Order: sequence, then C-alpha cells, then structure tokens
Amino acid sequence: MNYIEKPFNNFNSEVKTHKDYTDVSFYETFSKIKKVELDALIPVPNDDPDYGVITTPSKLEGYFGLYNSSLDKLLETRPVSSTYKLVPHHELFHEQAKILGQSDLPLENITVKDQLYKGGLQAHRTIFFHDLETTVSNNKDKVLSRIDIFNSCDMSWSFQVFSGAYRDLCRNTLVFGGQKAYHQQAKHTRNLSTTALMTKASIGLEFWNNQKETMLNWRAKDMSLEQFGQILKQTICKKKSKSAELNLTNPVNETKLNYLLDRFEKETPDLGKTMWAGYNALTHWATHTDETIEVLNDKNQMVKIRSGKSTADKPSVQRTRNDEVRTVIECDAWKELEIA
Repeated sequence: MNYIEKPFNNFNSEVKTHKDYTDVSFYETFSKIKKVELDALIPVPNDDPDYGVITTPSKLEGYFGLYNSSLDKLLETRPVSSTYKLVPHHELFHEQAKILGQSDLPLENITVKDQLYKGGLQAHRTIFFHDLETTVSNNKDKVLSRIDIFNSCDMSWSFQVFSGAYRDLCRNTLVFGGQKAYHQQAKHTRNLSTTALMTKASIGLEFWNNQKETMLNWRAKDMSLEQFGQILKQTICKKKSKSAELNLTNPVNETKLNYLLDRFEKETPDLGKTMWAGYNALTHWATHTDETIEVLNDKNQMVKIRSGKSTADKPSVQRTRNDEVRTVIECDAWKELEIA
C-alpha cells in the first residue's frame, strides 16, 4: 500500500511509506533540486537624494542558489559554493535502486519509508527487509535488517549510510536496539562517491545475514594499521615480476598499498581498528575502481593517487578485485588474526 502519512503542510517534515524500492516519485514530485546562478544587488553611488539608494545586479561568482524545480521555488537557504557536490535526492535513490537490484538481498517483502525535511533540502530513506529478521543481545530480541540513507542539498547534513539490524537510530551515528553492519559519513565534496558507499552498505548487509558469526568475529578482533599493511604486502600488494622476486626492485605495489592503508584509516573512526574495518577497506577498493585521493609521500608532500584507471571496464575490474579480496581473507595471516 502506498500512502503519504499526512498532507503537505509547509513542507516541514513529510513521509511516504510504500513497498517498491524502485519508486522515487516522492522525491521527483517534491524535491528535484539544482544549482542556479545568483545575482547580488550592488549599491551604486548616487548624488541625487530624491532617488534614494540605486542598486545594480551583478553575478555572484563562485556561489549558487538552490532551486526546487518540483515546486518552482528558489529555496530559502544559504548559497552553496562551486566546489559543493550537489546530490539530488531523486538521483541518489534511483542509483540506490540499481545497486539493490543487482544485489542478493530479498526485495519482495520490504517496506520503504521516504522522508523530506526543510522544504525538500533534507531527505532520509529507510528500507526494512521483513525476510531478514534477526536476533540480537540475548537472542530473543528480534530486529529487522534495514538500510538508512541521509542526504541534504544545502550542507546541513553530510551524506550518511547505515546498514544492519537495529530498531532505531539518529544521525549522530548512535544506533539503538541492535547492531550496525556498516556505517559511513562523507561530506559533499567533489570526491564524494555515493554509489561506492551505498554499494558497500548493501554488501555489508548481505554479509551480515549470510555470515553473521564471521562478521561479528571480525568486528571484535583488533587489527592495527601495521598488521593490515603486512597482510597486504603478503597478498594483493605483492609484485609478481621476476625482478621483484629477486629483490632487484621494490617487491610491493606502493600505490595500491598506500591507497588501502588510507582507506583503512578512513574506516576506523566508525568501525574501530578491527578486522571488520580492514574488510570494509577492501570492499571499498573492490567497488570503487577509479577514485582519486591525496596522501603524504615519504617526503611529507601531498600527492594524488588513483585506485585504478578511469578508462577501465568497471564490471571486469570489480570482478577481478572481488577475487583478490577473497585471497586476502583466506590467507594464513588473516586466518591467524581471526583465531587470535
């Protein structure tokens, strides 16, 4: 059953509940937001007091207003800069639907809750999976698995994605009545890849339900940055050339190693220095095939490195990288940490 829980009233907080994860009509109808150019009124010197203050419009360079084309309305919010990556809600959740459609998650028996705030500037979508009921704590507390996404168009919220089995949550990352399988928060900068983060949320939820005991074990097992690096050096970052095997050249792919170490550090604020953070760093690399990041080199200089070639065949690269991730989590060093 599709319904809007209450009629729109100044668009402060509105909710639609339905059963179709591909349905983004709620956001298309009420919050198709885009950047528009702004003019500033500049005072012009005027010697004639009878005319009062004279102003002339001038383009505001480097900043944009936000226009809601669904409502034909310029939104009352602060301008955003040219470096701000606007992610319209309807495009975001359309992309999520594509990701879910390619996953192994059961999508026939779900409930989707779409919410908008502040005239459509803020959005929150929750998908409940009724066929993925699980137990937490004392094994008698039954909780539905779910995915939550928060997004804004005006810098008021960072992009956030949660997945797991929990009863409630708030945007400050606290989850109540359950456990997170995955959580990530990212600012709306040029390098934001909502697709990669939403893909990892789906992967995390699949892993939660298919191998819950393994996931819980990895969440509880400590893994330092150095330990993660040593495992990578022995597996997917180890060069296989003859010169590398003879120690005539550096035997390690430093670009890949530095990228994965940087990714591990980005996962640890939410997941801790754990094997679960290491696994999430690996799955980010496997799904996010052409990301550019900045890291410090040996000379303490910021340099840019890429996770792969932008011209590569993405599905093929992802398939190859998934196989490489499997070699890491099946290697002896990883297994030793599992049972430590």
